[in-house]
Amino acid sequence: DLSEEQVLRRYRLDKAAIAGLCRELGADLESLTGRSHALPVAVKVTSALTFLASGSFQTATRHTTGISQSAMSNCLAQFLEALQRRAGRYIAFPPPGAPSMAPAGGAFPGVLGLVGGMHVALRAPSENEPAYRNAGNYHSMNMQVVCDAAGAITNVVAKFPGSCPNAAVLENSALARLLEGARPHGAWLLGDGSYPLKPWLMTPIAGPRGPAEERYNALHARALAALRRTLALLRLRFRCLDKNRGGPLQYAP
Repeated sequence: DLSEEQVLRRYRLDKAAIAGLCRELGADLESLTGRSHALPVAVKVTSALTFLASGSFQTATRHTTGISQSAMSNCLAQFLEALQRRAGRYIAFPPPGAPSMAPAGGAFPGVLGLVGGMHVALRAPSENEPAYRNAGNYHSMNMQVVCDAAGAITNVVAKFPGSCPNAAVLENSALARLLEGARPHGAWLLGDGSYPLKPWLMTPIAGPRGPAEERYNALHARALAALRRTLALLRLRFRCLDKNRGGPLQYAP
């Protein structure tokens, strides 16, 4: 009975997208026990979305009539597992040799993606706690994200602790091995100054000399704006990722 505006505000997705998720995940979320009190797929999906959108179990349980916090936790776990099994259908890095993109209006032909890091705050883990304390002095996972000029996310690495620098995350990722292998000449990633310059990674020039290098840096920064915008929208849509709104995630890494 909610209006489209209310649905967007509460779940960060519109009614059609939520219905699509229910169809997509239905086979995984339908109860196989035959119990009469098993939760419907739509309740599981909207409960999980409410938590992801707000970062608060209290908000999620308040907006879902008759569901306890423990049931809410189960819904979230089932939803995320079902979603992750399908992630490869939607998050796929273009193979080297795919049609290039030009995130700066043609200034950087051959760019396959924009790479950067995003820290997701979480509670202090009981094991190896110092490894998760980042330079901002809070505990996190350092999530590597690659997107294209339109903001579509094409690669994610979400397994390194917050103390791990962006360059080390990239160096130890399958993406680096891919690009160090059969990369055609003129296919690149763009990254900020936290990464080293590589044959397949274009970074800003430290201490530019002259107008040509200054222009390169300006165009580079303009190109990376699409990644900054994508990460900002991700935090805005799913506030569980934003410690300033929902607080740190109350989960082990």
